[in-house]
Amino acid sequence: MGLNIKPLGRNRFFLDVRVRRPGGTDRIRETFEGTRQAAEERFVQLRKEIKDAQELTCRFETFGDLIRFYTGKKGGLVYKDERAFATLDHDLGDTPLPAFPARLEAYVAHMRRHPSPRTGKPYSNASINRAVARIRAAFNVAVNTELLDRNPITLARFPKLREVPRDAALNTENRRHLLTILEQHAPHLVPLSRFAFQVPCRKSELVNMRREDLDLINNAIRVRNGTTKNDQGIWKPIPPDMVGYFRSMPSETPFLFYRQEKGAYLPLGDFKRAWKTCLRLAGIGDYHFHDTRAQAATDLIDNGTPERVVMQIAGWRTDMLGR
Repeated sequence: MGLNIKPLGRNRFFLDVRVRRPGGTDRIRETFEGTRQAAEERFVQLRKEIKDAQELTCRFETFGDLIRFYTGKKGGLVYKDERAFATLDHDLGDTPLPAFPARLEAYVAHMRRHPSPRTGKPYSNASINRAVARIRAAFNVAVNTELLDRNPITLARFPKLREVPRDAALNTENRRHLLTILEQHAPHLVPLSRFAFQVPCRKSELVNMRREDLDLINNAIRVRNGTTKNDQGIWKPIPPDMVGYFRSMPSETPFLFYRQEKGAYLPLGDFKRAWKTCLRLAGIGDYHFHDTRAQAATDLIDNGTPERVVMQIAGWRTDMLGR
């Protein structure tokens, strides 16, 4: 069988790899940069991977079928995950499942070389890791429900790329100024922000905290099993300057952090737009709400809290602060 390799310029080739199977043909197209010999070796590798992958036993024809099964099985996904899977379906959904691992390799390579068409910015290693993790999770659910015999998106073939933690922090003056702006333009976010600056939490943990999880005897809040990223429950301590807030909450609200609308107490939900608006008004640049988690943990350690205690509060199993 010949090698369908088309030169596109100096050390740049277009590979069109096709392997017949009963009922159709599996195909991978890829732009390759390197020598002619390296392009031929890549072509042979892709063809072998397609043939090997054709042995995968499953009940899905395409990756898009797998995505729809996974999202239906998981139920209501948060907006960020819904959007991410919609993007994956758009980019990779038509790929025959046996050929998917090779297609994913090309997709990851493309993400590492080209900027995001949505933002115009380069993809970070963290963004690529999250995309691969979502794909691996979809395959895992299919394997666990015995609709797929194995997960081909292995860590050996798709290793986690090294991530450089964000180095974003606000000094005391900037924090006070931001809280003042929040008080003026988004007062419903002030208690949550005050808590987040002192106790390392995920946004999802904060917005889902409910009255029945509040323990004012021990001044702590229970984040229940299954609601944290690692599915294990956590106790979050209440800072002394916030005890009064929790003791004086309206009895009608079931949420610890809430907003009022037409006399009803509602959860905060996704407040990204209000947060970004207040950052702009405060003259603060690249600072995500999630950055409060690392900042709170660092402040606790700097103030003498043992690191193992901080890790327990934050829900980290490994050292996330690089200490």
